[in-house]
Amino acid sequence: MLNETFQFEQQWCMVHYPERPNGFAIFIIGDAQHYVNEETSFWLENKGKEMMISAFTNEGYLVYYSNLFGRNWGNDKAVKHAFRLYQYIIRQEILNNKIHVLAEGMGALVAVKLLPLLKEYMRSLVLISPCISLQSHINQEQRGKFFYKKLLKEIEIAYQEQDEGCLEDWKIDNARNLLEMKKGLCIFQRIDNNNYKSQNPRLKEIMEERNRQHTPSTFHFVLSEQQINMTNKLISFLREQENEL
Repeated sequence: MLNETFQFEQQWCMVHYPERPNGFAIFIIGDAQHYVNEETSFWLENKGKEMMISAFTNEGYLVYYSNLFGRNWGNDKAVKHAFRLYQYIIRQEILNNKIHVLAEGMGALVAVKLLPLLKEYMRSLVLISPCISLQSHINQEQRGKFFYKKLLKEIEIAYQEQDEGCLEDWKIDNARNLLEMKKGLCIFQRIDNNNYKSQNPRLKEIMEERNRQHTPSTFHFVLSEQQINMTNKLISFLREQENEL
């Protein structure tokens, strides 16, 4: 696996190249602790994440991601950057232009807002212990005074930095985009290490509605120690979405 870092719109980004490319790409949008710098990334420094990256590249996937302004909490600046990064990667690499998107935790806030921009260019969406409603997460954190104040400050900073828009944008329920997305959706919910447990009711509603619409959807409860099993299921899901080029 060859790793390459580069700067795009003043954000450090990383690409992991497979030895035997299959022509498909996975765009990762990380959680709050996600980072990329000039030399490394959270996904290389964390053993479980590095194993997942290796599994993807061993299957032939090109994997890429951006620092994405750190704790962006789904602001429009991060969403626009993510879309422009997709366009850049597609121009630079020899790839099928329909990509897989994998978002974890806070990254799901960006992913659900990215759906209308990518439209036909998203092949599938994988969410791992996702935060799809910032309001629900704020309500959950109210029980811890220190973390609650810290979260509010992060959100204020993130949304003040938007190119356009206002501080109230985070209140919009963009999770409804998951109902309009007709491509495959796969959700992995960790039951032993999940900072976004308050999302479960909304996720349940979305999955039930997608099932009523007969839209391809799968949901898995997993333990953190089942990392290899989860990765294998994830790869099987990705392959199923590649039957049509």
